Amino acid sequence: MMFNAYILSNTKIPYYVVGNHTTPYGDFLKDKYRNTGIIFLGAIFNKKHLDTIRYYCKLYIHGHSVGGTNPALLEAMAAKTVIAAHDNQFNRSVLGENGFFFSSEYILSRLLNQNLESNRDKFISNNLNKIESLYRWPIIVSQYEFYFKKILQEELVNNK
Repeated sequence: MMFNAYILSNTKIPYYVVGNHTTPYGDFLKDKYRNTGIIFLGAIFNKKHLDTIRYYCKLYIHGHSVGGTNPALLEAMAAKTVIAAHDNQFNRSVLGENGFFFSSEYILSRLLNQNLESNRDKFISNNLNKIESLYRWPIIVSQYEFYFKKILQEELVNNK
């Protein structure tokens, strides 16, 4: 969907894909989208390099459509980038109103052709605030600790 959206948009900005592409399916995608402006960078494990790519991109496209809170989405938020995420309950619960959402290649292709700068500062500020208030390790560890203590208390009460 995302590759087709890029081609449909006719944008001249290159589309950089980060992730392992050394699989049979990766080979299929590289062949199918050869000479289209889609560039497969491969897996990048150096967080500083990855955050630099995210920070300077026009739009970070987050295509994950299942699961809970995705670490890559949180990292993109912390890297101060504008985000377009697959429209699902998980991504919406993380981004709220501070990103763009797509559910089809047509919606994403329109986003790729829009000037997204007018929302940039607001989205980035709100996403950084959300990272600070909800997704820092001390906060998460504290929530788990509270949850486990609650379970232990209930277990003690039930076993008396």
